[in-house]
This record gives sequence, C-alpha cells and structure tokens, in this order.
Amino acid sequence: MKQIADRFLVATFCDDIRQEIGNKYSLMGCYGGELTVPAIPVILAKLCVLATVWTPKDRPFQSLVLSVMQDDDTEMNRLAFLERDILLEMAQLQDKTATRIGLSAAITFSPFVIEKPTLLRLVATTEEGEILGPDLSIKLQPGPAPLAQPAAAPKPAKPRPAKKKTAGKP
Repeated sequence: MKQIADRFLVATFCDDIRQEIGNKYSLMGCYGGELTVPAIPVILAKLCVLATVWTPKDRPFQSLVLSVMQDDDTEMNRLAFLERDILLEMAQLQDKTATRIGLSAAITFSPFVIEKPTLLRLVATTEEGEILGPDLSIKLQPGPAPLAQPAAAPKPAKPRPAKKKTAGKP
C-alpha cells in the first residue's frame, strides 16, 4: 500500500447526524475512539460516521471510494464517487483561496447490530492508493453486566390489634 502523506481522511463516529438550517450539521453523542456496551449482542438504534477526505487543490481526486470496514476484512458500507466529472465539479465549488479540497459524506447504519467486540475503520480508496482513517473500537463494558433491578419488596402488613371481648356476648 502506497503512503499518501498529503491526502488524509478525518471522521467522527456518533449516535446521530442532523442537518440544520444554513448547511450546518449537528453531531449527537460523539465517540472518542471507543464505544462500550453493557452486553453483547446488542442493537443500537443508529450509528453514524461523518467523514471528510482531503487532497491538495492541484491534485483533485480522479476516483474516490469511502468504505467502512469491520475488523479490516468485512466491508460494511461503501460510497463510490467514481465519475471524474463529478469530482472535478466538486473541486470547482471550493474556496478559491483554499490550498486543499475536501469532500464530506455522512454514513448511517440504522439499526446497528453489535454481535461481538469489533473494530470499525474508515478507508478511502483513490487513484493513488488507500488512505486510512480513524477507527472505532467497540468493546464490552468491563465488569459484570448490569442486572435488572429487583421489584421493591412488599411492605409487611401491620399487625391488627386483637378484638376486645365484651361482657355478656359470646
């Protein structure tokens, strides 16, 4: 694999990506490289990745494929930007004073099933080779799995006072 020092890939793994007014994104529940779960298997409602791949302005991408890999051998998702004209058009939309061109993509898994501890890695494949991005380590939470809380014990009944016997009545 060829090292591409002046091209790089950044990404944030999170629970949700929300499109906001003004072409902004809000990232909810961002992970710092590790996601721990209390039990395995488990199903998350959603897992998202916001990825941006960068290249020098004078070397726009000729082809680009973003892949989310599981344990370096299983491709979980692929976004292909193979049409050179589209990539060049995107490069033209960039700020004229910029020295780099960035292309961003949001990838969503919904639901996201975790069957074992695993490693997710983002990889960009270009006409010059692969660019390795950040990864997310999915681990089992250390210690015993949390148990369901027992129901509250019923309160003992208060003893009733004994009935008094009155004279003349059996």
